[in-house]
Amino acid sequence: MGLGISILLSLFIIQERSFDEFPNRDKIFRYLANVNYDGSNEVWAGVPNAVGPTVKDKIPEVKLSARTLLNGFGDNANISIGDNAYLESRLYWADPDIIEIFGLRFLHGDKKTALNDPNSILLSESKAKQYFGEENPVNKTIELNRTTTFKVAGVYADFPATSTFDAELIGPFSATQFGKENRWDNASFETWIMLRSANDQQKVESYLPKMLEEHVGAEGTYYTLALQPLTSVHLQSSGVNSYSERTGDATQLKQLSYLAIALLLIAAINYMNLATARAQQRSKEVGVSKTLGASKKGLVGKFYTETALLTLVSILCGLVLAVLGIPLFNLLSGKTLLYTTLLHPVFLLGLPVLWLFITLVSGFYPAMILSSYTPLEALQKGKTVRMGSALFRRALVVLQFSASVILIVGVIIMYIQMDFMSQQKLGYNPENVIAIKMSALKDEQESKALQNNIRDLSPTQQMAVAQAFPGKGENSASIHKDDADKQGALIHRNGVMGDIQAVLQLNLLAGRMVKEWTPGDTTSEGKHIVEVVLNKQAVDYLGLTPEDAIGKKTIVGMGDNTYIVGVVANFNYASLHDPIGAYSFTNAPYFGMPYLLVRFKTGDLRETLRQYEAAYKKVAPNAPFDYTFLDSRLESLYLADKQIASVLLAFSVLVIFVGCLGLFGLAAFTAERRTKEIGVRKVLGATVPSLVRLLSIDFVKLVVVAFVIACPIAYWGSSKWLDNFAYRIDIQWWMFGLAGLVAIAVAIFTVSTQAVRAAVANPVNSLRDE
Repeated sequence: MGLGISILLSLFIIQERSFDEFPNRDKIFRYLANVNYDGSNEVWAGVPNAVGPTVKDKIPEVKLSARTLLNGFGDNANISIGDNAYLESRLYWADPDIIEIFGLRFLHGDKKTALNDPNSILLSESKAKQYFGEENPVNKTIELNRTTTFKVAGVYADFPATSTFDAELIGPFSATQFGKENRWDNASFETWIMLRSANDQQKVESYLPKMLEEHVGAEGTYYTLALQPLTSVHLQSSGVNSYSERTGDATQLKQLSYLAIALLLIAAINYMNLATARAQQRSKEVGVSKTLGASKKGLVGKFYTETALLTLVSILCGLVLAVLGIPLFNLLSGKTLLYTTLLHPVFLLGLPVLWLFITLVSGFYPAMILSSYTPLEALQKGKTVRMGSALFRRALVVLQFSASVILIVGVIIMYIQMDFMSQQKLGYNPENVIAIKMSALKDEQESKALQNNIRDLSPTQQMAVAQAFPGKGENSASIHKDDADKQGALIHRNGVMGDIQAVLQLNLLAGRMVKEWTPGDTTSEGKHIVEVVLNKQAVDYLGLTPEDAIGKKTIVGMGDNTYIVGVVANFNYASLHDPIGAYSFTNAPYFGMPYLLVRFKTGDLRETLRQYEAAYKKVAPNAPFDYTFLDSRLESLYLADKQIASVLLAFSVLVIFVGCLGLFGLAAFTAERRTKEIGVRKVLGATVPSLVRLLSIDFVKLVVVAFVIACPIAYWGSSKWLDNFAYRIDIQWWMFGLAGLVAIAVAIFTVSTQAVRAAVANPVNSLRDE
């Protein structure tokens, strides 16, 4: 069991470390923007769309460069083919160099010209089959968002599941509004480059500060640029805002690696414990063998052969267990562990190495102890096992239960933190709010028709049209205290229209919410007059009270005539991993507003959804109904934390179980070795409870020692994990006390089952040969 679970975890670790194995992977990089605002730091995979072309033009070491943009900054694309409609989440817009950078293998079409035409599009093999069956789809057309027609220019083989770039459809970057002009004011474009040599990274990076100073100016730059090698993208991007859904986490992988090592050690410790405990039973065998001329070297080989055979059978059984456990692992972790990883060279080479390692580790001490007895020691009646081996067994039990206590503490703290986050007040109410995507609607007339249809339905309470909803779709800019404040602070901006306060149930501290912008909201010079509502964090940055902020002009990147009309209380618009930052709602006419946010009455959810879909289909009958519940979106922010907690809990229970199996066997041998002592004590009047206490007390002492050793390690590890959260629990002494009680209870239960069995045995059976 120990080897089976370790093999399963090893398969996952190998798969995570084998991401992005493209032919030129060591030459491929992507730009990262390190954003610093008011003491806070964020890392973005998005950079301005001018970065890629500028660097490629100036630095000859850059062979290829491709900007990529996930459709609608991460929104679903509505694809129509005849009467069939599809929602697609992995449509990327990219420059033609993307084909060579990632080595797309074309099945149909000409890769050299595939993305040159702004009205062309590429389909992955699976999407081509979904849309057109087995026929060649080149030159066939698809419609995007019911407005734009694209011609299929090629079909490429699906990206492997171990590729960070996960496009299922690729359109030309030139077809987007951002492909018309290179600009420096919108850092939303992931840009990949291929260098002529991997050693050219430093030369490219040395040019980046000069480029920013030249095009943006040192005072206006709120970020620095760097290159991230493709080889580190998958596991070193857990804190990076990027488009890919296939991000790994080096910290979580490290945790699972420690778990696999702990399992291997505990399994090996079990074998060593039981083998040394059996030393006395096998001492006569050793004595006879040595008397008949067996050498120590020969006996060492004999015992190692036994260990090797046992380990080989265990590995084969463990391999079967691991394969059977893959679906359960995928269910618990939310990952996709592929069966093909069983054929990965690292795994195929690692399995015999694992066999050899476990054989050497678990067989070393028993072989050395058993083979070192002299014939006189081995054959002497009543000779007990040497004190050294008994002390070694105790040390192994302490090590085993130290690992168990560390895991128990970790699981307790992890689940308390998860519960703490679920109980945390967000500052807004996401329950019973649905976000209906309107990007498939052709014009303002269809948008108004949908709003009227939804408003007339009985479940609807309040509505608002918005650019985004908390944590999804806002754009970022900088807020400045005044003209002298060049750097400013990062602020999220959300264009809204309607009763957004009532929909999200925000707490208004001062003023009012923004009104709908009209063409009359302009200055005499024709400039837009824009209203914003700031959260308390933004107002605090400006050094104002909510009341004093009303009517003040502010600098948030929306023109010279932007005025504060309201202040709302802080709310957690992102994950509780992050502290609350500055946030604004605005009526600026510069932002598209693709979401219809609706607060609805509780009741029959299925019927409510049916009514909303029917209202949508009246306006856009051939478009798929695309919606999100805000509380579901919020749940997804913590899905990875919950999944890793489930995995750690499941495997921690198995680690403890495997440890208990060893303890159970060791207790059985201890009871067997003291059979005659127990018989004498029973004859002299000892009770069963006193005998159980006698046999259990030594093991309980070892668990207490293990607890003392484990506590500081568990505290250090848990503190490091909790540092990932802006809102976190305090580690309390009772968490360690609970873990200690669980460990002691498990040990007592495990040992007492054997102790009771020995204590209730008939003393006549154990003393009759004396």
